[in-house]
Amino acid sequence: MINLSGTQQWILQRICNVIIILFVAAMIGYLVLCGPITFLMWSSLHGALWFKMIATVVLTATMMNGILAAWQIAGDYIKGRFNTLFNIILVALNLGLWGFGLGLLWGGITM
Repeated sequence: MINLSGTQQWILQRICNVIIILFVAAMIGYLVLCGPITFLMWSSLHGALWFKMIATVVLTATMMNGILAAWQIAGDYIKGRFNTLFNIILVALNLGLWGFGLGLLWGGITM
């Protein structure tokens, strides 16, 4: 289902992990350095175009990491037709969560 060599998958997963870790570290730094966060500060951060673009990259990296991890788990522990079914379900789930996250981030979905 995923047409990458083992080395390519490993490198892609590590790149995704670095992107996620850098984003989490930046968010923790923002929370620590800015002191008490108000709703106005938080909403202005999430409303900025640059933040939405970075968050889209992080959300995409998270989705790709999830698909790769599920594919590797399925390859190791699930055999036969269940492997294909498991992969299809998890790819659909990851894509659905990615779409939902983009809708929340870019304003298509409101909570």
